[in-house]
Amino acid sequence: MPNQQLLDLIIDKFDGVIIEDNQWVVDGSSGNRYIVEWNPFSKNYSCNCKGYMFRKKCRHITELSNSFRKKLYE
Repeated sequence: MPNQQLLDLIIDKFDGVIIEDNQWVVDGSSGNRYIVEWNPFSKNYSCNCKGYMFRKKCRHITELSNSFRKKLYE
């Protein structure tokens, strides 16, 4: 599957908002919005929330990653 077709499929299936290549806006539980970013060179996600800043993991990344896996295999 060419990259554009895969990107179109992700955009069609995913509920979030893509703001740039490899960046998504994710709603937090308290109404805040966070930016989750995929780094293709290091092959990991990052988020601008406090949880990620302290623990290097957060539920925003987990939820986004899980939604991609789930929706790609539907």
